[in-house]
Amino acid sequence: MRDHLIPFLEPLAQLFDAKSIEAMGLRVLGAVLILLVGFWISRILQRILSRRIQRHDADRDGAIDVYRAIVRVTTLVVAAGLALHTLGIDLTHLFTTGGLLALAAAFAMKTAAENFICGLIIRLENELKPGDVLAQSDGTVFKVKKIGLRATIVRSKAEGDVIVPNTYFVQNAISNYTYRDSLYRLETQVGVHYDSDLKRVRAVLEQTCQKIKWRSQQVQPMVLLNSFGDSSVNYSIRVWIDDPWFAGRMRSQLNEAIWWALKEAGIVIAFPQRDVHLIQDPILPANNVGAGGEAVSLQQERKRDR
Repeated sequence: MRDHLIPFLEPLAQLFDAKSIEAMGLRVLGAVLILLVGFWISRILQRILSRRIQRHDADRDGAIDVYRAIVRVTTLVVAAGLALHTLGIDLTHLFTTGGLLALAAAFAMKTAAENFICGLIIRLENELKPGDVLAQSDGTVFKVKKIGLRATIVRSKAEGDVIVPNTYFVQNAISNYTYRDSLYRLETQVGVHYDSDLKRVRAVLEQTCQKIKWRSQQVQPMVLLNSFGDSSVNYSIRVWIDDPWFAGRMRSQLNEAIWWALKEAGIVIAFPQRDVHLIQDPILPANNVGAGGEAVSLQQERKRDR
């Protein structure tokens, strides 16, 4: 009977020999280390991500939890795959099937995935934040209210909230007036008559700018003689303000201050003038009128030529 059991026990004994047990132990130890390292990397990435996007979603813990969960799941899945591969388990078919499913899901959720990734890029690069004043290429100005997972909510000048997909801020050129600081240059133009005393004009404009209370004290106002126009000497007045969101209102107040200051100083604000010269046709003598009405035809031709 012993001789009959030996052929069946030999394969089992080969599985539990010293070398196989040692190799299996090393594989298990390596897999455990990979899982521990993956868990440690996941914690570090979650902490870094939370710090970077905290300034955007400080009052929305839900958005931060979503990003942390995505980082945690992605890192642990990769670590688990490496651990199984270390144990000698063939995951080729599983990865192939998972890749096909991931590709199909990517096509089905292309737009949503793009907006989601762009939202993450906006948060990590810190180029946009709530409160920033932005301007499109056509001059439309709006203020960022909230950066969401899929879209960003902005406030327009008409006091309306606009939902903008996150891909728009990544794929288009946007001017950020508050990216480095909130200092904004306000500029307006005015033209005075050629008979005006230019030294007095400059003194009045500079004094007007200095009297403005809402201007920024970081930069002094500038008065520049911009050009010599057809009917006026054109000046450019530059004043800096601390909040670009109110630029339209401040420009209106600046124009009114310049108007009243020039009016009180007796300086004429020029406007286009045109001289019109009327040319009257000479009266033809009666004897120049022929039988065929040549004088009348001559006058009609002159009118048509004009």
